[in-house]
Amino acid sequence: MKIVFMFSGQGAQYIGMGKDLYENFEVAKNVIDKADKILGYSIKNILFNNEEKLNDTAYTQVAMFTMYYAILEVLKSHDINSEYSIGLSLGEYGAFLNSHVFDFETGLKIIEKRGQFMNEASANVEGKMSAILGLDAVVLEKIVNNVNGYVKIANYNTYGQLVISGEETAVLEVNKLALESGAKRAIMLNTSGPFHTNLMSEASSKFGEYLEDVSLEEPDQKLLVNITGDFYEKDIKNCMVKQITSSVYFYQMIEKLIENGVDTFIEIGPKKTLCGFIKKIDRKLNIYNVEDTLSLNKLLSFLKEE
Repeated sequence: MKIVFMFSGQGAQYIGMGKDLYENFEVAKNVIDKADKILGYSIKNILFNNEEKLNDTAYTQVAMFTMYYAILEVLKSHDINSEYSIGLSLGEYGAFLNSHVFDFETGLKIIEKRGQFMNEASANVEGKMSAILGLDAVVLEKIVNNVNGYVKIANYNTYGQLVISGEETAVLEVNKLALESGAKRAIMLNTSGPFHTNLMSEASSKFGEYLEDVSLEEPDQKLLVNITGDFYEKDIKNCMVKQITSSVYFYQMIEKLIENGVDTFIEIGPKKTLCGFIKKIDRKLNIYNVEDTLSLNKLLSFLKEE
């Protein structure tokens, strides 16, 4: 069995996430309490009680990252480890953590800065994101290349689910043309900015300057990265900086993992968004998620049978 841990992205958060783990696993409780001490404010209170702050990018990213580590510690306590790591957008930082690029405290501080810079850049630009369902990537790429204004495919999530990002008028035009070309739906997303585009270059450059003084390690396991959809080769800081403005090649990473014989995909983080993406690519794979005791027990019973 070849296992990949995959970390869910921003947008999957919900109020109360992590509470079940906090109450049932000492290791998860320790992680969330430790995050409070490092941050100087209560991320636990935001996770469990403050929906408004939980959906504010400045806090969402920190909350999600804390959740990744709490789940990783629970899995480690059951001797469940992976050979491969990937993440969707923000989730890539869970993959970096799992590959020991940084420790939890360093990662938390990096994430805090990333969220802050993205929030500031979003306030300075007008832009939108939209999910296009049921249209082939090649068709959508042609539409994107032929409209006026700046827009691009920001996320290649799975077959028939792509996300565009850019100037609002250009995004709306692509929505219209995509529907005329056979897309099933075009859904405007409730994001605070046009992520994964050059409109976020201010955040990218500030983040690059911040990372200059941060010490990072090379990954100690097989890591695939968003900006290429392929295995990590070199320059981890460049991957982090470019990811803010680059498209996310998620399904290409999944195809690469399948090519390499990976058969067990475990989503770490809230909800089962990535599990849904994998099922559209190949339902025969072993696909599990871990976010609470119930989902953990399902994974444990599967692993016992193997």
